[in-house]
Amino acid sequence: MGIGTDGPASNNVLDMFESMKVAALLQKVYYMDSTVLPAQSVVKMATIDGARALGLERSVGSLEVGKKADVILVDFRKPHLTPVHDFYANMVYSVRGSDVETVIVDGKILMEGRRSENA
Repeated sequence: MGIGTDGPASNNVLDMFESMKVAALLQKVYYMDSTVLPAQSVVKMATIDGARALGLERSVGSLEVGKKADVILVDFRKPHLTPVHDFYANMVYSVRGSDVETVIVDGKILMEGRRSENA
């Protein structure tokens, strides 16, 4: 099972971090169990499992030789992201799309330092 957003009709903010957080929290409430769906599993659902759901796991979804270099860099120095006791928990529960500093798609830098390379 993957986590994703396909457009404004399904998620008005198009923020994958928000989608991960909502997915994790809804499962915890539904099962009334805070240990259900650990943060590391949620990140996996948003990356390799999302790629697998689309049949793209051979080319994207994880950082491996031969796959496209699709990478984001997040600024973990922001106050709401410190301290980092659990990287995965921070990614799921604290990071926002606006915390992304750099976006690389298929090895090409599209945004660096929060500035679009096309601007």
